[in-house]
Amino acid sequence: MSTTNPSSFYVIGGTLERNAPSYVPRQADIDLYNGLTQGKFCYVLTSRQMGKSSLMVRTAARLREEGVAVAILDLTAIGQNLTAEQWYDGLLSRIGRQLDLEDELEDFWLDQEKVGPFQRWMNAVREVVLARYKGRIVIFVDEIDTVRSLPFSTDEFFAGIREFYNRRTEDAELARLTFCLLGVATPSDLIRDTRTTPFNIGQRIELMDFTERDGLPLAEGLGRAPALGLKLLERILYWTGGHPYLTQRLCQAVAEDASVESASGVDRLCDALFLSPRARERDDNLLFVRERILRSEGDRAGLLDLYSRVRRKQRNVRDDETNPLLSILRLAGIVRLHAGYLAVRNRIYHHVFDNEWIKANMPDAELQRQRAAYRKGLVRAAAVAAVILTVMAGLAVVALKQRNRALDEAHRADLNAHEREQAMVDLNVALTEAKGQRENARQQADYAEQQKQIAQEKSQEAMAQQAIAAKGRLEAEEARGHAQAAQRTAETDRKLASDRASEAERERQRAEEQTKLATSTLFNVTRLLEESNNKQRAVEYYDKLAAIYRESGDHANEVETLLTVANLYMKLKETEQANKYFNRAAQVFRDAGDAAEEGHTLTKIGDLYSASGSSQQAATFYRQALLLIQRALPAIHARGERKKEAYALYYLSLIHQALGSAKDALDDCNRALALFKTLGDNVMLDIVGIRIDELSQDLKGK
Repeated sequence: MSTTNPSSFYVIGGTLERNAPSYVPRQADIDLYNGLTQGKFCYVLTSRQMGKSSLMVRTAARLREEGVAVAILDLTAIGQNLTAEQWYDGLLSRIGRQLDLEDELEDFWLDQEKVGPFQRWMNAVREVVLARYKGRIVIFVDEIDTVRSLPFSTDEFFAGIREFYNRRTEDAELARLTFCLLGVATPSDLIRDTRTTPFNIGQRIELMDFTERDGLPLAEGLGRAPALGLKLLERILYWTGGHPYLTQRLCQAVAEDASVESASGVDRLCDALFLSPRARERDDNLLFVRERILRSEGDRAGLLDLYSRVRRKQRNVRDDETNPLLSILRLAGIVRLHAGYLAVRNRIYHHVFDNEWIKANMPDAELQRQRAAYRKGLVRAAAVAAVILTVMAGLAVVALKQRNRALDEAHRADLNAHEREQAMVDLNVALTEAKGQRENARQQADYAEQQKQIAQEKSQEAMAQQAIAAKGRLEAEEARGHAQAAQRTAETDRKLASDRASEAERERQRAEEQTKLATSTLFNVTRLLEESNNKQRAVEYYDKLAAIYRESGDHANEVETLLTVANLYMKLKETEQANKYFNRAAQVFRDAGDAAEEGHTLTKIGDLYSASGSSQQAATFYRQALLLIQRALPAIHARGERKKEAYALYYLSLIHQALGSAKDALDDCNRALALFKTLGDNVMLDIVGIRIDELSQDLKGK
């Protein structure tokens, strides 16, 4: 069993030292060394974090031991905001420092001021470097893809390297000079001007992923017995497919977690490092692959469609170096070549860059999201408008009633007027009869006078009714004006509501982006502080990160952050502080009323105690978690929450296994597997299936 410190054994990102114990020799080491010793121009052009720079360092050291003059030009170290003269001068300066020719090259550069910078560079290599060294000379040019960011074209630089090769037939001295180019590019990227002959020389060196045999040295750093170490390494390569960066990072995580003793433990760490939503937004390699594809200059729809065909394992996607979309996929590192056809590079990429990711990043996905947001805002505005229209309808009903009342009053007034006219007719008849009937004149006169008075009263009443009717008409007109004003106000309010809904959606998106940026920045700063042993400052930043997750309602990441701090204190043997953060972590889902996730949190606390050697404390938390989830399961089932029920059963299997009850753990896994099949969760189907196989083997062994 190895006692190697995993933090010094494995190297996550960056260039490995020549004697690094985790360096894995591959066929490319042999091919590059043989090619350069034979005087061939070579190029290693592939995706990031494949080990190009580490390969260069080891090959350069090996050549120097054999007396070869070697210079390494890292183009990122030269800079980007430069003129062509400054850039070429920087290249010569770095060659001069490595070959002890600094003064000679500087004098030559100054003496050739009338010559262009490119020609000075060519002449200096031929007339100074080759003249001083009589043996073989190899110049490595690393990170060549950075030339795209320079404010001038570098076509002539690569054309000049090709010229050194082509002039060997005329100038025998140039046969001693060899170049090796490394970077994330294709040969066609080196010379972009179609009027210039493309870069078509040299031997391509293929950097392949680790095979299982190649990766055997990595098992030494896992800190396990040889048989167990090989078993864990096999599971690591199952996920990474031998990708150098992914393999080194997952190996280091396994080495640092002593509780991992089976494939399921490796699966758990792989999910935390790469497959979870949080990991997808933070891992450097996953971000590079995503950005390389989505920000490429090619047709995004065609690129994603091509990748979708590869992902579906259609064997009609052949390798074709003339297809620019295939070149983008290869340089992104998401595909590999297998028997002449393209395939997804590893299972991690297959899970992260799945069909949902493809659909979400198709060119019309953003338009669909905007339309959905517009429809949502439209529904809200319609609800507000409905309330306003209801009020307007009420006002209209009131106005209509008042209008009808006024019409009734006017009708009554007309009837009264008609009666008045009839009274006048009766009076005339009475007067006519009075002429013929003098005997009854006084009686009829008195009666007529009475009728006249009644008619006058009715006339006055009719006039009053006419006034009331006129007033009613005025009130009806006024009510109609109010209704029209209310309608205009409602239209204004509807437009204002729509504008506010749009602004609210924009504010929500800005807040979400700011939250992501804040959490990403805090997480990276905290990692740096923790690695620099500034533990107290790291805890302060972890607290800030937990507060951001709490405010945004992200309970899962809040719990993970608090458990990270607790684990940090456990490593420092500060048990009281560790318990404080354990309690805070358990309280998160307790306050949220999620008993299943609270139980899972207690299980994680038990795992941390188990890893630290406190088995009694671990068992206490396992039993608490078991009781909590068992009590919560009936209610979860009754509510029909199938996904939560599946995860609760999976959590129970972890607890039963931790408590030594393999049979109960197997029963829990079988119940969870049936639910995950119904949900169509392929990742959890793989993980639970593996656990069932392991538990079955354990029971057979017993």
